Amino acid sequence: MLQIWFKIFFRNSKKNWLNTLINISGLTLGLAGLLIILLYLNEEKSYNQWNPNKEDVYRVNLKKPKSGEVWITANAGMYLTYPKEIPEVTESLMVKPFYRSRVIQYKDVFEFTDKTILTEPQFFNFFPFKILEGSTENFAKTRDNIAISKEYSERIFKGEKAVGNLVKIDNKDFLVTCVYEIPKNSHQEPHLLIQFSEEFEVNWGNHNNEVFCRVAKGTDLAVLKQKMDKIINNVHKIAAEENGITVEEFDERYGIPTVLLDKLDTMYLHNTAKRAGPSGTGNYQLLMVLLGLSILLIVISCVNFINLSVASASQRAKEVGVKKTLGLSKKQLLFQYVFEIVLQGLISFVLALVIVELALPFFNQFVGKEISILHTNSLVTLFVTSILISFFVGSIPALYLSNFKAIEVLKGSISKSKKGNLARNMMLGVQFLISGFFIISMLIVGSQVNYMMEKDLGFDKEHVLSVAFYNKVDKYKKYQLTREILSQNKNISGVTASMFVPGYGFTNGTDLRHKINDVSFNSASNLIDFNYIDFAGITVLKGRNFSKNIASDTINKVLINETAAKQLGIFKNPIGEIVNVGWQEDNALGLEVIGMIKDYHFDGFDKEITPMFLGIWNTFDFAKNWISMIQFKIKGNNIEKTIAEIESFWKQNIDAKYPFNYEFIDAKFAESYEKYQKQQTMFLILSVLVILISLLGLFALATLTIQQRLKEVAIRKTLGASVKEIMFQLLKNFLKVVVISSIILIPIAYYFMENWLENFVYRVEMPILPYVLTPIILIVLVFVVVGLKAYNATKIDLIKYLKFE
Repeated sequence: MLQIWFKIFFRNSKKNWLNTLINISGLTLGLAGLLIILLYLNEEKSYNQWNPNKEDVYRVNLKKPKSGEVWITANAGMYLTYPKEIPEVTESLMVKPFYRSRVIQYKDVFEFTDKTILTEPQFFNFFPFKILEGSTENFAKTRDNIAISKEYSERIFKGEKAVGNLVKIDNKDFLVTCVYEIPKNSHQEPHLLIQFSEEFEVNWGNHNNEVFCRVAKGTDLAVLKQKMDKIINNVHKIAAEENGITVEEFDERYGIPTVLLDKLDTMYLHNTAKRAGPSGTGNYQLLMVLLGLSILLIVISCVNFINLSVASASQRAKEVGVKKTLGLSKKQLLFQYVFEIVLQGLISFVLALVIVELALPFFNQFVGKEISILHTNSLVTLFVTSILISFFVGSIPALYLSNFKAIEVLKGSISKSKKGNLARNMMLGVQFLISGFFIISMLIVGSQVNYMMEKDLGFDKEHVLSVAFYNKVDKYKKYQLTREILSQNKNISGVTASMFVPGYGFTNGTDLRHKINDVSFNSASNLIDFNYIDFAGITVLKGRNFSKNIASDTINKVLINETAAKQLGIFKNPIGEIVNVGWQEDNALGLEVIGMIKDYHFDGFDKEITPMFLGIWNTFDFAKNWISMIQFKIKGNNIEKTIAEIESFWKQNIDAKYPFNYEFIDAKFAESYEKYQKQQTMFLILSVLVILISLLGLFALATLTIQQRLKEVAIRKTLGASVKEIMFQLLKNFLKVVVISSIILIPIAYYFMENWLENFVYRVEMPILPYVLTPIILIVLVFVVVGLKAYNATKIDLIKYLKFE
């Protein structure tokens, strides 16, 4: 029997090759899209899964009550106190939250790495990397011991034994005590581990490092959080007593932070501070969006499949009638037609594997991953999905076909039945609904991304080159030398340095206080040179800029942005107001505000502009070694030559050991848009696939539907109907479905896209054009695809269809 079923399947497939091709290709594309997203999702979920401590380790974050901001950094007080006073915390660890850059000198070899982590001796108790040489016990013995990765070790020691060798870092000797292998997909992937130079003392004010806690199994996290919060409250209670106020008043003025815990197991995708670690952070929302869109792609493929199968059922009506007359049961007919669809599903599954294998190198390059198709769970999920979809899709036309009455079929009256019309129109409507949703989404995502790319950021980022400053020795003096010499280069219009550079995603912060108004809050801080405001093109709204000619500008003067002025309560008249910052002693004299600058996006466009103050480097001498980059404004001509001249000067006068690394700020700043541009690209690709599948299905469905109405067309032509009238009769059903689908589509699309736009701090207002344009696009597509078939139908040979009437 199976052999006969195979023969019938191949004969029908050959006869209706267009339907079969569209069914298989649509389902193949849907399954391929689903598999790629499943592989991507499993790759992102695999972060930190290698770690045997993943269930017991938590990062301690702090939520600021006034702003709602969540800090990934905690303080030494929490690091040292929690293990002592909370029994559930068995151990804690302090780690620098960002990679640092260092050069190791071994004999005459200098090797650079930009993946250095500063940490404590017990690092490997929390992150037990596989040790290839040496031991973690030796690493923990003294703070002059270091650990390096296998890759970095091979670069330094060229295959020789690394452990036991003395190396220099920043002119200080360190002993290599162990070599480790970096596990795949860890939120920390350091090539060099250096210990903090000194043991920490209890301090509740400096929030510079991440704190991880190992928690005893079975711990109630809610109770643990309450204990952590209680310790913080007790510290602030003492501070309130010292200030002569109640805890409630202290909380009202300054805000007492609360603890939030991120579990290591899920921290990469689910974290309270929107940051996992130095090796990156997963975008769970994007993954869910892509998974949802891939499911919609499967749905539209299934709708296509069902629609074409039901529409072409009348072509197999006589086959059903003959089989029923010969005694085949309804059950046997059901099995046969479901078997045919399952066979097509299996073919689609195999083809989907081939497409994914070919597409994965490009997808990996696109998302920056190394995903392999050899993931058992994803393959099994896809196989089961393809079988279940095939059974579901196959059962609908199978039931429809098996319910035909043999007498009606053999009389030829089945084609006049309207049983399948409603179901077919509903599924056609679902196709238009999904296609329209993708078109609207694509247009709105494009509108938001373009808005982000084109919006005025409040500073000049064009032709600004930033050169990374790695060497820690005499940074400010080297900057002054660079400014003095290279400012004379005719192709360089400016040289400056600021404590942070826009677009690099990290700003230092400290308290900003106004004692008279009794206001205090955390503020971004930026130390700059005298020329920085003009160099960056930042607008001074009130007051003045810093001046070299006014000596006090280097002693006790600051600029503030609009947001800081508003929160301090001095927006209307900020000039002359006295403020204090957290870097000063409590009894220190205040700083005078001499100017208010216009808000600019110093921390990336996708983040809300926060309060910020600016001071001159000389005002805070202790921070002069915090210079991370020197910025050059380059003229548009001879850019490559100018960069070569800067590099030559840099290697001769600034640093020959560290690599000369530079980036243009506009290119670096554009990286903050990258994930949204990728969303736009993915929406575009999926939209094209969905519309392509829909058009193929629409074309095949129009072909079948019009073919069933050719006798009607012949009669209308005989009675004198014009081509336009005949075409309208053939088109009106499709147009009616488009209009109804569009009416249903608009509120659904509006709801989902409004939710998507709410993720942006700065966003476009919901555009109306996509909701007007999409129905027009769908109607045009119907006119093009169905209209072409309808026009061809008006050219039929009348005698061929009327000779038996």
